[in-house]
Parts: sequence; C-alpha cells; structure tokens
Amino acid sequence: MEYTGSAEWQKGCPSPRIVVLGIGNLLLQDEGIGVHLVQRLANCISDDNVAIVDGGTFLDISLLIGEDTDKLIIVDAVKGGGKPGTIYRFNLDEMDLELVPSISLHEMSVLNSLKMMALSHRQPKSVVIIGIEPKVIDFGLDLSQEVGEKLPEITELVLAEIREAYSPSPSPCRRRETLHSHYAGNRSIATEVCKDDNL
Repeated sequence: MEYTGSAEWQKGCPSPRIVVLGIGNLLLQDEGIGVHLVQRLANCISDDNVAIVDGGTFLDISLLIGEDTDKLIIVDAVKGGGKPGTIYRFNLDEMDLELVPSISLHEMSVLNSLKMMALSHRQPKSVVIIGIEPKVIDFGLDLSQEVGEKLPEITELVLAEIREAYSPSPSPCRRRETLHSHYAGNRSIATEVCKDDNL
C-alpha cells in the first residue's frame, strides 16, 4: 500500500508542498537514522507534493528544498539525554530559533541554515524536527537494535505530519498553524504502509 496524498484536502485549494529531509551519515551507524528513514519512505510515498530528500551530511537546507515549501520535516539523530531509541519531536513554529537549545547532532548547521532562510524570507511556513536518541555512533552500516526497531514508529510519525499538513482548516485554503504533538489517534496511519521487516 502506498501513501498517495489526502482525498480530504479541500477542492479548489492548492495542495501543500511538503519536504521530508533525512540527515545523517550512513557510515556511522545510528548517526544515519535520518537517511535510513527517507530511504524507507521513498518506497511507499507516491505524492507529487511530497518530496523525499536524502540530505546526507550536506546541511545547507536552502539548497535542498524549494522556495515554495510549506512544511519541512527533518529527521535526524538527536542527543537529548534519553534512552537509546527515544523519539523526540520539536515544532520550530512555536520556538524562537535564537533560543532553541542544542537538539541535534547537526543542530548548529541546521539551525543556522534555517535562520538564514528566515532572514531572506525563504523559511518554510512550518518546520518540524523528529529525532531519535542514538546508541552507537561508530564506523558501521547497521543501526543498533534499539534504533532500528523504532523505524516503523518514526515512519508513522512522519506520515502523521504529512497527513496533518493536508488537514482542512475552518477557513477555506488556510492551513492550520498549530501542529499537534500527540500521535495516539494517528498510530493507524502507517499500519499497512512500509511494512517491510527487512528495512
């Protein structure tokens, strides 16, 4: 089953432009979780308005996404002090970029890039970072068990963010500005999507 967009989007309204950006180094095990995730998503999303981008370690976001991006979803390894495999969600729409704490293994480059885009009025309307606490950052191609087993859950969360961008708002053609951080009601979104135990 593929995700092909939302049939609920209001007729006559332009569909939101969404970018899912995976960041990380595949050669450093859990540090590459973002790239593993977008590779997984690329096999199950068929929607012209959703771009799946493997950013690798190239962190000039302005060169990786289009100026018409409405929502940017960044997936990355995050050292937040939790147990390996802990999933974090940061909604930068509700945060002052100048006050954002260190949240990502690549946070300085990512945040600096977003700040520069904001100064030039090119920042996406909505920016969400989904991260996962790494266990092993060392030379190797495989994710640790704790991180690898969370790929299905992270996939569900990203698909929920995509679905949220398509959710119709009370006013015609106006997208909701506040994103929900609670996913309990959306856990079924990806139940039949990206089911591949080998990923």
